[in-house]
Amino acid sequence: DSKRVDCHLDIRAKNVQIRNSLVNGHVWIDDPGPDYSFTITDSTVDAGPVDSRHNDGNRAIGSSHFTAIRVETVRGISGVFCEYDCTVRDSWIHGQDKDESGLSHMSGIRLGSGPTPESGQRIVHNTIRCDAPDVPPDAGCSADITGYGDFAPIQNNLVKRNLLLWTTGGACAYGGSGSGAKPYDFDAKNNRWIDNIFQRGPGNRGSGGQG
Repeated sequence: DSKRVDCHLDIRAKNVQIRNSLVNGHVWIDDPGPDYSFTITDSTVDAGPVDSRHNDGNRAIGSSHFTAIRVETVRGISGVFCEYDCTVRDSWIHGQDKDESGLSHMSGIRLGSGPTPESGQRIVHNTIRCDAPDVPPDAGCSADITGYGDFAPIQNNLVKRNLLLWTTGGACAYGGSGSGAKPYDFDAKNNRWIDNIFQRGPGNRGSGGQG
């Protein structure tokens, strides 16, 4: 409570509480199997630089068994990876870092693959913007919210009452299905998008960047 933490927090305990703090690093549970969990409230997480040495990049918060409420995330390649059994609410996700190496793909929040609705993901009443600038040949934002079927079906996500601000990326959101480029592109299910607002970008476009 009320701390400045200048390192990554790799959570390996149950019911960890982080409040009123600044974390210069990430707050993370990597493996959804063990009985680890955390809640972070009224805090800021600075995921750090994205550059030639860190072009895979950190995400600020993730990826399973957590609740984030009234949190601001900045820098890194993404604010939140809500992969399994997680809630992000009343938060401000923005300010991803510029990748001078020209390699990284950024996003605001990435959706996940919780196996049941009860252990699914809830993205509720947040303001989300991916606003990292484009850097050739390939760096820049994909979308405010991304759902990619790389490793599992994108499923059991509730996306409700969020403001998706105009983005420098190619789209406002990717909802979990695609053209078949990803292994699980055609397996998305039970993803509910309810009462969200999508801000129109410059030039009366839905996004403000790559097209």
